[in-house]
Amino acid sequence: MRSQRQRSRILTALFWCLFPFLMAVLLKLAAWVIVERSSQPMTFPAATHTELLLTDPFLQLPTPTTVNVVWFTEFEGRNHRVNYGDRLERSVKARSQPLTRLREDSKSHIPEPPAQPTMRTVWRHEAIVTGLTPGENLPYQIQSQQADDTEIRSAVYRLAPQPVPATPLKILLTSDHQLMPRTAANLEKVAQTVDRIDGIFLAGDLVNIPDRASEWFDDQRGNSFFACLQGRASYELVGNGGQKTTYKGAPLLQNAPLFTAIGNHEMMGRFAMDRGLNEQFNDPIPQAVAAQRYDYKAKTVNPSGDPEIKAAWIKSQSFNSDTYEQLLTLPQSKSGGSKYYATTFGDVRLVVLDVTNIWRSFTLDPEQTSRYREPDWALDDPEKWGYGQHIFEPITPGSDQYAWLEQELFSDAFQQARYKVVMFHHPPHTLGDNIVPAYTNPRGITTLDENGKAIGVRYEYPLEDDYIHRYLEPLFNKAGVNLVYYGHSHLWNRFQNEQGVNFLESSNVGNTYGAYWKDRVRPVPVGYSETYRATGDPNGLEPIMPTIARQLDQHNAPLPYLASNEITAFSILDTETGLVSSYWFDTREPDSEVVLFDQFAIAPTGE
Repeated sequence: MRSQRQRSRILTALFWCLFPFLMAVLLKLAAWVIVERSSQPMTFPAATHTELLLTDPFLQLPTPTTVNVVWFTEFEGRNHRVNYGDRLERSVKARSQPLTRLREDSKSHIPEPPAQPTMRTVWRHEAIVTGLTPGENLPYQIQSQQADDTEIRSAVYRLAPQPVPATPLKILLTSDHQLMPRTAANLEKVAQTVDRIDGIFLAGDLVNIPDRASEWFDDQRGNSFFACLQGRASYELVGNGGQKTTYKGAPLLQNAPLFTAIGNHEMMGRFAMDRGLNEQFNDPIPQAVAAQRYDYKAKTVNPSGDPEIKAAWIKSQSFNSDTYEQLLTLPQSKSGGSKYYATTFGDVRLVVLDVTNIWRSFTLDPEQTSRYREPDWALDDPEKWGYGQHIFEPITPGSDQYAWLEQELFSDAFQQARYKVVMFHHPPHTLGDNIVPAYTNPRGITTLDENGKAIGVRYEYPLEDDYIHRYLEPLFNKAGVNLVYYGHSHLWNRFQNEQGVNFLESSNVGNTYGAYWKDRVRPVPVGYSETYRATGDPNGLEPIMPTIARQLDQHNAPLPYLASNEITAFSILDTETGLVSSYWFDTREPDSEVVLFDQFAIAPTGE
């Protein structure tokens, strides 16, 4: 017995003597296995048949633990899914549905455009990737299967949930793409200039005609909306020396979420299948007018009195943003849905408003509908009236949007954010043309002859009633907004008011309608009750000169704006430094460098 005990003690002592050595060997072996595995290159399934996709996948609606992945095809297909994870080991199924208003017509740039507006079926696929960890950044790949079992896989991209506070972010500020000739070049230079883009804030006017499918996906000119933002464009520009350069845009949306605001080019007018899409786009009327017309047509168009039929009729006979809302998955507000919303993105609290109106011509030609008058030939037929430059979504006190905005601006989420940013489409301050007349609903004035017959209908827009300047800017001042970002006039200029709010319009992607500064005057009516500001900012701010490089006028004097049909500009918000940096690229000189021409800080809270 004593011998067995002694042996046991000896073995136990020997084990503990050898234990450190054994553990060192095991740790070295484990480290070797880890190193060997990590040194092996990641291998993913290759992309296949991507030409059958209308778009690559893109990211929407990041939350702390999820992000949505969206893509489009022309076939219904099956087995649409997103594979994700370090080795694409996780998978989530996509939900698919067709878009309801997309059409093509004779002006579509497609191989065989139809003579009349014709429905085009496009399927939208969306998967919600869940279970993500804040700060996590994972590979992902989408796959779709056609009816004949052809399997389509995208390239592998990277997704992430909502960035946590203090995450350094670089956010692209862009606007008014509208298939403009230099949009692809603009976005290609973004990718070449900035090491990464973490998010995209786009202040409206994504395309020209929102219900024309090809403008979103496959316009033959090579610069459709998604193609430019996903590096699938093909647009040729000719430089000063005759050098031809084909620009492809950049693969931005695949890896960075998109946040957009509604512009006037997201709105379609009165729906019809026997009129061209351009004509429908230019034919919205106020919903109140459509509701009045419904009242005397109700027995015919809705004999059952169904409230859903009534609402659908009024929408189809006024205006809608259905295609825009169906294409994108954006944050939601209770009263406005995705038309106006607020979200947190890293250190930024972003408030997006629906501030836009129908663009009408500034002409005073008696034969044309314009922002200032009805044509003489339509005076006896209000069905043909345009009702001036009317506003789509109310923003005055008492409206749903104003009440929501007031609550949001003074919420803890907004007030405690490091950067407080508001984005919408219509300019509050600009040297451009689209700020005149004032942003207010038109006041119709009818002139009658001695017999009481209408011989003229004109519209006035009192400057003192500019809703943005009168109602919104005081809220921005009080709430301590750091940056108001907008577009619409296709130029670059910026301002700062006495309360320190920065205003930036960075919407010249290479197409402009000019700046009205010094000797260049806007086309404004003469002899009206109102006096319309022909030059400068009608709302009283002086433009700020670019801080680094400036364009010069014909007298070599520096200009406080960039307005060019050859030079394209973009801006980047860097949340690590609080700087907004603006760059230009001269497409006439394709081998030239991108130029940093302006930089300013938006002061973070408490700094």
